[in-house]
Amino acid sequence: MCRRIVINGRLWEGDGSGRWIDEVLLLPLEAVVERLGASRHWIAYPQELEMEKDGKTLNIKIGASAAQLQGEKIPLDYPAFVEKGVVMVPVSLLCRFFELAWTYAEDVDAIVLSRAEPALLGKRIVLDPGHGGDDPGIISDDLVEAEFTWDVARRLCGLLTLSGAAVTFTRQWDETVSLAQRVMVVEEVKPDILVSIHFNSFLCSAHNGLETYWYSNWLARQLAEHVHNGILEELEIPNRGVRESAFHILRQAPTVSILIKLGFATGDGDQHILRDRWLRERAALGIFRGIREYIEACLSQM
Repeated sequence: MCRRIVINGRLWEGDGSGRWIDEVLLLPLEAVVERLGASRHWIAYPQELEMEKDGKTLNIKIGASAAQLQGEKIPLDYPAFVEKGVVMVPVSLLCRFFELAWTYAEDVDAIVLSRAEPALLGKRIVLDPGHGGDDPGIISDDLVEAEFTWDVARRLCGLLTLSGAAVTFTRQWDETVSLAQRVMVVEEVKPDILVSIHFNSFLCSAHNGLETYWYSNWLARQLAEHVHNGILEELEIPNRGVRESAFHILRQAPTVSILIKLGFATGDGDQHILRDRWLRERAALGIFRGIREYIEACLSQM
């Protein structure tokens, strides 16, 4: 079983889950159709489903070894079948019809599907995982900031890459990189946006919550607001607001830049987010959608 399905940056919460059979992944057809839209016509006898989207047609016959896509016979990795009223279809066929790319995030048991997003296609994005190498950042019990900022950044990179963006990191897993070197990466790549990921700390464990920062740029403020709201949609975390602050990376990086403080590593409420791999994946989903919404909003204003 594959318990979680993410489609275009949102978690599917309907009936049915993915199934691995003979190393073939099958997904509930309803999940993809609901997210991406297609007209459907079910023929009870013989059991056959006709689908249409953007002028393309797909015919799937239950139990058959092939489907018909625009009249072309497409061999299937595994026949479609019905389980408890849910039509299960090989992911390869869904990706071909809906023009999707997919990956399996094994550590959180999630299948992630995405199409090339017109807003993100070809956009250059720099991700800045805070600290690293000789600079671990905040250490609170078994939590090390540099390890977790990298984890969130790599999850976000996967989502952005599937959607057609070109992603560059300011550092690798255990690399020591100065603030000046991070700015140099941005100067070299000339990205459309920069997202810096950090965590927060305080002497009192009662301090918890999300903060997102921008500096001296109205577009950066818009990006911060979109990303901040996206994270809040995914995580039950106190909202400490979108704020302006002159962090070095925000002052010096020559692009639209934000810095996220993704909860308090010292917070008695936020620590569960840092320790939970699935919640870190959800945080990345929220950041991804915020980036996408920001770019779409900018395009609509042009």
